[in-house]
Amino acid sequence: MSDAPHILQHYLDSIAGAVLRRDWPADRAGVTLPFQLVTHTTSLHIATEDDLRLGFDTFARTLHIQRITDYVRLVEGAERLDEVLIIGRYITHLMAGAHRVLPPFRSHITLRLEDGRWRAASITNALANSRWPVEVPIHITPSDPKGPSDA
Repeated sequence: MSDAPHILQHYLDSIAGAVLRRDWPADRAGVTLPFQLVTHTTSLHIATEDDLRLGFDTFARTLHIQRITDYVRLVEGAERLDEVLIIGRYITHLMAGAHRVLPPFRSHITLRLEDGRWRAASITNALANSRWPVEVPIHITPSDPKGPSDA
């Protein structure tokens, strides 16, 4: 039995936690440069740590503003291509309490083992992000007519 799904789920949980905590060092340790993000509309090549940090800060702040309480990514499948590469697919759920911020969406990821740690080398998803840093669209629920706060 392959350990790839377990490795990928552990990786996804760790990085989601780092983003919600706004823990840049933990997130940075999980990404290799250059990093490739392929979306519905474009392919983004992130080559520098400064660009990666900008993307992390923007995404983490967006989730905070939208009051995301649960950033859940569930593995649908994964396989080891060799000793240092894992490819997998997962579905993302972004929740603010009991409310979905976006409909669930699927992504594919490539992890590379570097210096004894699994790191993302690329992610592909069907969101229509055409720029870096990625911002998740704000969704205002009827129970929150004023919209999100930056508290």
